[in-house]
Amino acid sequence: MSGRSGVGAGFWSSGLAGRWWLLALWSLPVLGVIWTAYQAPAWLEPRLLSVELAPGQSLVLGRDALWASQADREHIELRRDGGAGWRLTNLSAAKQVRWRSNFGHYDARSVRSWPLAAGASFAVGTETFAVLNAEPERLILQGGGLRWDYDGLNLRRDGRLLPPCHADWRARWRARLEKLGWSLVLTRRPLRLGGGVYCADRLGLAGVPLDTVVIEPTPTGFALDPGAAGRRDGTLVTVAVGTPEAESLWERSIPLGVGDRLTVGRTRYEVMQAAPVLELAVVAGARRWLADSPPPAASGVRVEWGRLAWLWPSGSPAPAGWLGLLLSALVPGSLWWAAREWRWRSQAGNRWLRIALGLALAGTCLEMHWNVATLPLLWPYLLAWPVLLVWLGTVRSPWSVGLLAVVTLLLGSGLLALLQLGIGSGEAGWLRYGGSGAALAGAFGGLAWVGQSGWQLIRPAGWPGERRLWWGLRLLGAVSLALLAAQVIAGDEGGWAGFQPFELTKLVLAAAAAHALALRGQSPLHGWSYDKAAPWLRYLGPLLLLAVASGFALLYLHDFSPLLLLLCWGVVLAWAYLRTHPLPWWRWSGLLLLGALVLLLAAGLRGLHDRPDALPLDFQAERIRAWAAPEFYPHAGYQLRRALEAIRAGGWQGTVWREAVNGRVMTVPVVESDFAPTFFLNRYGGLAGLMLVGIQAVFIGLLLMIANRALRRLGTGRSWPAALGGFFYFTLSGSAALLAAHFLMSWGTNLGFLPVMGQPMPLLSAAGSHLVLFVLPIVALAVAIEERSHDDPL
Repeated sequence: MSGRSGVGAGFWSSGLAGRWWLLALWSLPVLGVIWTAYQAPAWLEPRLLSVELAPGQSLVLGRDALWASQADREHIELRRDGGAGWRLTNLSAAKQVRWRSNFGHYDARSVRSWPLAAGASFAVGTETFAVLNAEPERLILQGGGLRWDYDGLNLRRDGRLLPPCHADWRARWRARLEKLGWSLVLTRRPLRLGGGVYCADRLGLAGVPLDTVVIEPTPTGFALDPGAAGRRDGTLVTVAVGTPEAESLWERSIPLGVGDRLTVGRTRYEVMQAAPVLELAVVAGARRWLADSPPPAASGVRVEWGRLAWLWPSGSPAPAGWLGLLLSALVPGSLWWAAREWRWRSQAGNRWLRIALGLALAGTCLEMHWNVATLPLLWPYLLAWPVLLVWLGTVRSPWSVGLLAVVTLLLGSGLLALLQLGIGSGEAGWLRYGGSGAALAGAFGGLAWVGQSGWQLIRPAGWPGERRLWWGLRLLGAVSLALLAAQVIAGDEGGWAGFQPFELTKLVLAAAAAHALALRGQSPLHGWSYDKAAPWLRYLGPLLLLAVASGFALLYLHDFSPLLLLLCWGVVLAWAYLRTHPLPWWRWSGLLLLGALVLLLAAGLRGLHDRPDALPLDFQAERIRAWAAPEFYPHAGYQLRRALEAIRAGGWQGTVWREAVNGRVMTVPVVESDFAPTFFLNRYGGLAGLMLVGIQAVFIGLLLMIANRALRRLGTGRSWPAALGGFFYFTLSGSAALLAAHFLMSWGTNLGFLPVMGQPMPLLSAAGSHLVLFVLPIVALAVAIEERSHDDPL
């Protein structure tokens, strides 16, 4: 057929030609997205809120008038001053209002946050402080006849350094980092005012409760914020003392100008007009209303409504315009790329083209991830799914094709469920989970293409060298430990800087342990060769990572579920080592002992269910008791009870076929992450759940088979390829074990045969760090092993 000449011939002959079933499989999630969009509820979303007041008048607005589900009943007060300006005051006692001025150079901050500047004054109770100097890393106050100097870490009184408030390990680490000159972000902390103690981060004030107000370090200096103990009816805190603008910190008002951004609850607004009518464009996270009945009207607020923004921006969010131009170029460019790359696969110039296009794809996807709440909801999917099609047409090994086909089904099912989560909800903010996951998957696919093309330019043939691999593992280990330290010092249990470093630690631990076992395989006592033993110091890396990961889970996260993940990983890794042991006596005795250990663990789990009070750990003991008898623990067992009710309501066929709106399943806590399987079973039914379990089992099986193939293909001799085969084998086996443990624990949490544990389900839950730092790198490694073996068996 002449139509197959030219560029199309290269794509057809070596890509998806002969693999028509791959194109059909790739199209299944696409058809699912089309069907989901077709049967979506007829939602109306507020686009523009208009408020008109006479000078001197004010209006109180809350969740109903603002169409913000997470706002209080009376959350903000809008006041028009004597001129043409508008001012906003936060009335909520517990919830913030975030504000970003169009004329400022700072990020969004609380309305009640008062920036400190030289010459300003504030009062806490009866004590007045004058700001003598306010720089990004130094604040000098004068109050009570004393001079206070704060650098974001330590407080000095009249030049004398005050001792640490708590002489714990964190204080010692902060002091060491400060000596090294690393006191920028990780070690900075707020200065707390109140109480009767003077120390490194406390400025005591008689008769004022501790944490009434705090002085927070900011990128541009310092700001006075309400503290945890501060209340509107408590100790009076006055800002701008001695000026006509003096006011209570709790009743502080801010001027509104065109371009200002506001966040009330979780709903985001932008000021489009400030005179004479105040117009607020609803940017993201608004409450919706079904179009079959007129929406209620709020007194003093006029609302303009619009439909869901599927492919075209509804308003004028900042990044939507240029992102749309990039999208219109990159989507057809990705499909053209899949055709072109097969015809000129061996040319270096084509590799540079792939690198450039991969970087453009990754950058655009990351920008979509950061602005997902303001974009049309299908844009991330339109960019991520063609990237996956490119990879399906690129790989040549049948095992790589099979693995990516299974990943296509799993990732497509997860993204489709998250899309339904956002479309069927009465709040627009739920859409960010699916869009963010699709954007991150597309970014990883683009960066993986850049990495593959770059490696071919640097080292076009052969396997990676021993020294390169060893130093790469050292670097990854150091990075993972540094990120965990950053989370402990400056983050919280939810992570640091928007991601969860523990996911990277799991991946590095699996690789480091695999490297140690591969070296052990070449020792004279227990290995495949009889050369000298590998240096024992190389075994300390995995042990150190394991100790850090376990201590991090116990002491910082106060969670036992990561320990269960590591336990499953250790058992499977021991099985992988013993089954390939060259000495039959060691092999069979070890496997028998390992089987006995598994039976003991199963018996212990059963015994814990019958006697939950026997758990030796104090933390999360109530969670174990709620698992054993949820009817006696109404608070701790709430998640499980609501999850089981939702699963029973879904039945075998699910509710999505007869109900467009998600309904009561949205009341299950963390339904987007830990209880995503509950949402899947409720909406798509038990039969779809069984199919999902089967695909997950095939996924784990393929990883284990690719691991075995790497070991058999590279041999068990004394050469470096043999050791590299052992490394690949143990890495993929351990990673498959961790993924299987995630699947098991997530199903157990949702179905009730395991205690509730905060672990996401791979490729289904909304967990960006888990996806790009753990799951997709494992898939990429397995594909890279198979593709390299296909090109260069030895």
